[in-house]
Parts: sequence; C-alpha cells; structure tokens
Amino acid sequence: MNKAKMTFRFDEQGREAPYTETAKERQTNEPIPVQWNKELPDSSYGKPNEYPVTYRAVETVDYWGDPFTDHTGTGITVFPEHEAPDGGDYYFRRTRTSWWKVAGSLTGAIVTGALFGFVVLSMFNQEITVPIPGIGVPKQEAAGEAANIPVLGSVITEEQAPLVQVVLPSQSYHFLQYGVFSTAEGVELAQQQLRDSGIAAARDTVDEKRVYAGVSPDREEAKMLSGRLKTGGVHLILHEISLPESATVEYNGDAASLQQYLAQSADLVYMLSSSSASLLGEASPSRQSQEEIGQLRESHQLWTKSAAAIRGKLSATAETEAKEMEKAMNSAVEAMEEFNEKGEQTMLWEVQNEMMRFILAEQKIVGVQ
Repeated sequence: MNKAKMTFRFDEQGREAPYTETAKERQTNEPIPVQWNKELPDSSYGKPNEYPVTYRAVETVDYWGDPFTDHTGTGITVFPEHEAPDGGDYYFRRTRTSWWKVAGSLTGAIVTGALFGFVVLSMFNQEITVPIPGIGVPKQEAAGEAANIPVLGSVITEEQAPLVQVVLPSQSYHFLQYGVFSTAEGVELAQQQLRDSGIAAARDTVDEKRVYAGVSPDREEAKMLSGRLKTGGVHLILHEISLPESATVEYNGDAASLQQYLAQSADLVYMLSSSSASLLGEASPSRQSQEEIGQLRESHQLWTKSAAAIRGKLSATAETEAKEMEKAMNSAVEAMEEFNEKGEQTMLWEVQNEMMRFILAEQKIVGVQ
C-alpha cells in the first residue's frame, strides 16, 4: 500500500490567503510547512501582525522502509532540513529505528522456533499425538470407551502382556564345556569341530562365548561322559547352570497353565538328558526298556498339551524362545525313539544336542542373567 503523504503550498502564481497567526501560536502549532516571504509587501490589512502568506504545492514522501517505526502522521513537529532552490524552507520528517522493537521481534522469533522444535521432538517421542485431518472418522466402540483417532507420530506397538509370578522346580544341569572363545568366529569353529567328530555342540545363550558338548542333571553321569570323550582326545570341563526357583514372566493367560508347562518341561528334560548321557557313558549303549519308552511317550503327550495351552500368550521375545523349546523337545523325543528302534549311538548325541538347546532357551524365558 502506498503510504505517501501530500503537503500543499501556493506560490505567486497561486492565490493569496490571509493569515493572522502569532509567533506564540507558531511555536506550539505548526501542522503545515510554510514559506515566509523575505520582504513583507504593502498590505491593506492594517494590523502589525497581519501579513499575506503564499503557498506552493510541494510533495513530501515519508520513508517507510523501516518496519519498526511508528508512522501515524498526526501530532508531529517537523524541523527545517535545508532550503529549497528558490529560497524557501523545505521540510521532511526524520525517522529512527526502535532497537527495543528489534530486540523484541528477535526474541519472539527465537521463542517461537524453540516451541516448534519442542513440539516436533515430542511427536517423535510419542509424547504428543496430532490427528491427521481427513483420515477416517473417530470410531466409538461402545459408550464410555475412548475413540480411535488416527494420529501422526505414534507407533502401533504390541500391547505388553501382564507379568505373572511362577514357581519353578529345582533344576541344576552340568554342561560339558568345550571352551570359552573371544570371537564369534572362534565359537562357530569350535561347534563345527564337535559336529565333525560326531558330538553334540551348543552355544550358551547368555554367555555366548561358551561352547558345550553335552549335558546331564547328574554330576557323576556328566563326569563319566567327559572321561569317555577324553579318551578320544576331546578335553572338557564341567560348567553348572541352575535355573531360578521362581520367575516373573510376561504372560497373557492363567499363571497355572504356564507353571504346569514349566514343571512338565523339567520332568521331561531330566528324563531325556539323564538317560542319553548315561547311555553314552557306556561302551555299548543298550536300548531302553518298554516301561521307559512308555513313560517317555506319556510324558511327551502331556507336555505337548501344556505347550499348546501357552502358545501365543507370551511376549514376542519369550514366544520365540518357546517355539525353539518346542522344536527341540519334539526332535529329542523322535531321536530317542529312533535309537530304541535302531540302536544307533548318533541318535543319543542328537538327544544331547536338542536338550542343550531346550535348557539354554528356557533360561532366557525365566530371566537367567
């Protein structure tokens, strides 16, 4: 918008107008810039303070380049700057920058930027959610329930399962430790060496530098198996792992079903790990009796039902370990049945391998550090 302001005065070619302003009035009220004649002409006015005044049209433009200066155009006293070429006085208004306003504007900009940054960070941290216009309509499931509003900045996550306290049977296992290795390559190489020798191999899931070659709940059985392997050039030491007597687990279901599953798991692991380690300690392993085979099958059927009852009710991490345990248990039972059919010693090492997988996965679920 053009903010120019026009001021008019008339010269000798214009018209004359009487003017009777006194000197005192000129000091207090000069709304219009004027030019006083150098010589006062003869006048018929007859009064000492009365004389003619001539005006000339002059355009004056206020400078509006400074956005922080107040330009009201009223009640302002102007001062002569220099004379016009024809000898008249030429006036314009001086403007000054208000540094208080500059400082205030800069402070406001900084505060606004800080608030905007805080809002953006809060959205990324899921502390503030902003509805996205036009994406669906808030859905009310039932009276009194909160509406489902699409938001920006929130991540849809799985609802955390409630924590349940379970009591575990006393479990202590003696692992045949092959070695402790400083690198992942060393761990993989050690496991491959054991497999090439026809021996079980497993890596600890808590202390991942350890490599094991067998397991037994009975210390004497573990020592007997270690001695037999030593004669073949494989040197092992015993490393004991004990599971806690109670644990807090994320579980979205009846705590009794989870406790039953863990108790049946302990019984079945004891049965399979002990019998396989004992048979491997013999020079010529013999098949199990029909009573032992029947007891194994019955225990496995009960365990299978318990495993199905807890499936899908654990947290995402625990569910992964539970699936690993289920595969290991089924594979161990199948290997033991095949050994009872064919009498192959390699099947006993397969049982040992799967039992180590099961125990090492279970210790992650029950929170062994």
